[in-house]
Amino acid sequence: MENFFITDLEECGKLWETLIRPQTISDEWEFRLCFHRHFNHKPCFLLFKDQDGIAGLVPLSYNTKREQYVFFPGEVWNGKTWLERTPVFVRRPEMFKYIFSNCPKGSYLRYIQPPQSSGAHELEIDETGYCLYPPRLGYDIQSYFDRFSNKKRKAIMKTIQLLIGSSSRYHLNRLEDFEALVEMNIQSFGSNSYLYDQRFKNAFRDVMHLLHAKGMLRLVSLEINGKLAAIDLGALYKDTYTVFLGGTRTDMPGVAKVINLNHIEFAFSHKISKLDFLCGDFKWKTLWHLDPEPLYLFKTPKTHSHCTADLPHIPIPALREYAETVNLHAPEAHFSNRVSNV
Repeated sequence: MENFFITDLEECGKLWETLIRPQTISDEWEFRLCFHRHFNHKPCFLLFKDQDGIAGLVPLSYNTKREQYVFFPGEVWNGKTWLERTPVFVRRPEMFKYIFSNCPKGSYLRYIQPPQSSGAHELEIDETGYCLYPPRLGYDIQSYFDRFSNKKRKAIMKTIQLLIGSSSRYHLNRLEDFEALVEMNIQSFGSNSYLYDQRFKNAFRDVMHLLHAKGMLRLVSLEINGKLAAIDLGALYKDTYTVFLGGTRTDMPGVAKVINLNHIEFAFSHKISKLDFLCGDFKWKTLWHLDPEPLYLFKTPKTHSHCTADLPHIPIPALREYAETVNLHAPEAHFSNRVSNV
C-alpha cells in the first residue's frame, strides 16, 4: 500500500467532498474552511491507495510552530485542537489500525471516534463527549427527567422559575448578539476562553454567517428584565443539534440552567435524533445525566521533518480515477460521527 501527502488546498477539498459523508455540520468542507482561513496551517492530507484504489484518507494540517500534524484545519486552543470527531475515510474498518499506525511522526490527533471492531481499545482515551438521544427516550422529555432524583429535579426547576418569571423572553438569530456572547464568555473565562484568541472569534463569526445563510443557525439569546442573560450558538444539521459555544452573565448565577433546558426542550419537541453538547470538563454535563461518549487520542513522537510540497503528490485527474474505485455507498467503507460507535 502506498501513501502520499496532498498539500494543495483545492485538491484536499475535492478529496474531502468525494470521500467524506458528513454526519454533522462540522464535517462540511465549508465549515472547516471557516477555521482554515484564520489559522492558515498547511494542509497535509494523508492518502492511502492500493491496487483497488483509495484505501484511506486522514485529513491533516501541519502546525509549524508546534511541529505537529493535527486534524485539519489545525485550530489550536491552549495547545490542543478544538473541533471534535473529525471524519476519517477508511474503505474497511479493519484498515483503521494500519492507517493510523502509518501516520507521520509528530502526529497529535484528538477526539477520534473510530469505527466499531477497529481496535479502538488500543487508543488512549482523550476526553468525553456529552450527548442526548431523544429517540432512545421515545421523544418523551419526562423520561429524561426521570433520570434525576426528585430533589435534584425540583432544585433545578426552582432555580429556573426564580430567574425567568414573566419578564424573560428568547430571541433567535439576532446576529448582533454574537459580540455580547464573546464578551460574556471572556468575562467568565478570561484569557482561558478560546474566544480570547481573535482567530477563534473570527472563525466562529464566519461559521455563524455560514450557518445563517444555509438556514441552520440557532443563535439563542435569553433576555431577563431587559438584559441579555445568556447566549448560545448552535447548529441544526440534518437530525443533529450541536451547541458549540455560549456565554452567560456572571451576575446571574444559575442562568446557564435556563438556556440548557431550552436546548433540551427544543430537541425533544422537534424530534431531534441527537443533541450534542460536545466535550468539556463542565460538571453540569454529568449532573444533568447526559450520555457520555469517550473519544480517543492518537499521538506519535515529534520529529524535525515536516510536510513539504516535494513529497509524493497525486494530481487531481488521478484522484478522480482512484475515487471511482471506491464504493461510497457501502456503509462499512467510511466512518464519521456515527451515533452507534464506541
